[in-house]
Amino acid sequence: MNFVRMQIRVELFLKYSSMRGWRLRVVAVYLILLILFRIAPMNEVLANEEPIDHVSEQSAETYQVGDVVLQPEPNLVESQVNLRPSGFKEYMYDTGIWYGVQWGARMYWVRDKSLKIFNTSFSKWWDNVTEKPKWDDGDTFVVNWVAHPFFGMLSYQFYRARGHSRWSSALGSVIQSTLFEYAIEGLAVQPSLVDLIVTPGVGVPLGMVMEELSAWLIEQNNSVATVGAYLTNPMRLFVKDRQIGIINPVAGTFEFSGPFAIGTTKDRAIDLGYPLFLESPLPLGRVMADLEVVSLDKSFGDQMFFYSIRLDLPSESGFFGLYLDAPYGGVNNVEGARNGYEFSNITMGAKQVIMKTSNSVLSAGLEVAVPTAFTDGQGRLQAVTNYRRDLPAYIYQAFTATPYLAGAIWKGAFSLQANLGTDYIFNAKNFQDDDFEFRVNYGAAAGVNVPIKILDPTIFFEFDGYTLTSDNTNGKTDLFITPGIRFGKRISPGFAVQVPVEGPTSDIAEVDFIFDFQIRF
Repeated sequence: MNFVRMQIRVELFLKYSSMRGWRLRVVAVYLILLILFRIAPMNEVLANEEPIDHVSEQSAETYQVGDVVLQPEPNLVESQVNLRPSGFKEYMYDTGIWYGVQWGARMYWVRDKSLKIFNTSFSKWWDNVTEKPKWDDGDTFVVNWVAHPFFGMLSYQFYRARGHSRWSSALGSVIQSTLFEYAIEGLAVQPSLVDLIVTPGVGVPLGMVMEELSAWLIEQNNSVATVGAYLTNPMRLFVKDRQIGIINPVAGTFEFSGPFAIGTTKDRAIDLGYPLFLESPLPLGRVMADLEVVSLDKSFGDQMFFYSIRLDLPSESGFFGLYLDAPYGGVNNVEGARNGYEFSNITMGAKQVIMKTSNSVLSAGLEVAVPTAFTDGQGRLQAVTNYRRDLPAYIYQAFTATPYLAGAIWKGAFSLQANLGTDYIFNAKNFQDDDFEFRVNYGAAAGVNVPIKILDPTIFFEFDGYTLTSDNTNGKTDLFITPGIRFGKRISPGFAVQVPVEGPTSDIAEVDFIFDFQIRF
């Protein structure tokens, strides 16, 4: 009876939130995660550490180990640190960095990559860039007058955060807009005059206003204003004292800006950070990107593609962590779906170590996949759900809650990990016409750290199983095996091959080639 009541409440929430848009769902779930996991009193006992004082320039409050701390930053008056100079050499270096950021954002975001990125040649590019830029570029008002000025604002704020003057930062925004139109988008389409004008023309003044507003909000020295300061100047998240990194609000630190220090807990978290589809029981600070190419049975199609960006933020003790994963799914020559990619459901998660010994650890976690996919008008998400491993990420308009347990044991170079969890998938009608699906997830992985200097390879073998108990039409269970190898500690590329060995997925897919790249902190 209680479960039925919970399902009714969730369905009512989804019905209400669908009227207000997916943004409400994102905010609501994020707040729930913070409320559930903000306080981690177990950390202090497990780590056997005293409370740590995090002292900022505005306050000297005492926080417990593992607390979620978003510290206020100083205002625009530069702190007494060794700041990087801001000369011509540094200006050109920063221009190259932001140009690379634009390329990365375009590769990640564009849905029709074959048409808008890869459909090019030198002669086509030359024809495009030698033509007069056109005013009517076919984009919507939101793209031209909201999205482009926003990115113009970001580029201005990036140059400012790296120490350049207002005028040189404004020029940087013009340069980046021109590079985008002629040396990125221009490879496939004719440059847009409205974008060339509006991106810096609106973006730079907006950036100036937001920069001042952000500085004023920081001076208010309260948590709500601090969040507003980061929203109005997102570069505060990624640049501090002119150094590039990322804010970790869980530990109250700025990552990547200092040396890569490895303590006992972090070293073990790194050693256990090899599985691709299991959650490691020890939180590991990392930024990760992955790409999967699935070779399909010829009767179903040619390929499926999956890629995502993931961010993991551990606490200072390493016993609590939050993570965020933003996936894309795509198809090539699959019947019923147009070639291309679709942004899918963002997954937010948290995990907490509940027991740790000298050679074992057990954690509990909760994942929530929220319905952030914009559309499935091309049938792509419907197609990729046939590869049933990551259903919560790819069922259009579905909301999923996944509580799980993760454990590991180790001895010397050898380790064994296991996961057990359940998916409660609501509003799942776009999968098999049912409003609710229930699935049990389980898996194990074994790894060995090979003692080879510099490379630091880890060879692993992973098993993953998924039993969809609510499925009354197809086989209920999908089983996968995944052998792979991972290298390095701070910089860690990995490669694996996944084979579906049982279930409906094995009927349509032959093999999945997986590449990933992690930067740890």
